[in-house]
Amino acid sequence: MLPRLSRTEQQIRGAFDYEHRRYRAAQYLRISPALIDAWLDDVQLPKEYFKGLTVLDVGCGSGRWTYALASLGAKVVAVDFSDAAVEETREATRELGEVQVIQASLFHLPLSPEQFDFVVSWGVLDHTADTARAFRTIAPLVRPGGMLYIMVYERRNPLKVMGTELLRFVMRRLSPELRYRLCGRLVIRNRFLFHLLRGIVTSVPARDLSEKLDHQTAQFGLYDWYAPRYNHLHSLEEVRRWFAGAGYDEVCATSPIKFTRPLDVFRFGECGGSIKVRGRRGQTTVRKGVVCAQP
Repeated sequence: MLPRLSRTEQQIRGAFDYEHRRYRAAQYLRISPALIDAWLDDVQLPKEYFKGLTVLDVGCGSGRWTYALASLGAKVVAVDFSDAAVEETREATRELGEVQVIQASLFHLPLSPEQFDFVVSWGVLDHTADTARAFRTIAPLVRPGGMLYIMVYERRNPLKVMGTELLRFVMRRLSPELRYRLCGRLVIRNRFLFHLLRGIVTSVPARDLSEKLDHQTAQFGLYDWYAPRYNHLHSLEEVRRWFAGAGYDEVCATSPIKFTRPLDVFRFGECGGSIKVRGRRGQTTVRKGVVCAQP
């Protein structure tokens, strides 16, 4: 169901196609029951909430959240415009319940308004040409009383953003394989080198690696940052305005506020790099067990 893609859209599609075909290299990204708890921790909702819901996963990628949602008893429609994403999501969910996987563009979805109880778009909208327009495209798909949940990257240190954009400009002109290898070099073991670069370009210190963030997962995260044409950054207040403007209430951040001092917010953002927000559409029945609060 894909329309004719522009040259820029083809670049974005190719970048993510490579990423989704390589995701199994990262232990934390592999499809497993552990993703169910990871999803619930991310969205901050009880597992009973999703049973029987009709859910849309916009930009499903390798199918991680589609798998988790279907495992929780939801009827899921997963959408992506990458060949690899569609193939991997179908493979990840083939033994689960009601899952439909569609290849389509976010701006040309073959779906009707108010069709879903819950819509998620995790790390997708900010890779389009216009994040706010992408948000306005998916917001009407939620039924009154249903929920919309998104994750976008957060605005921070302008100097670091400028340096990162220059490096992104260079990396986008490399082959996906070389770009991926260079992203691995940005997981930095030398503390002096990391502190030298941390204010100039986006990188990951090796000391932050853990059971949940192995080297390959960090490398994939950096590839996701450096590979696509667009990588827009936003503020928490800006995202909240999108929800309010689309008629959503009970809007809250599920990622904790890490920084409040003005200088720290300027350098790192309020949430430390990624903004996760959910809201409820309209003023109708509220499902039991749902509390909107900071984690």
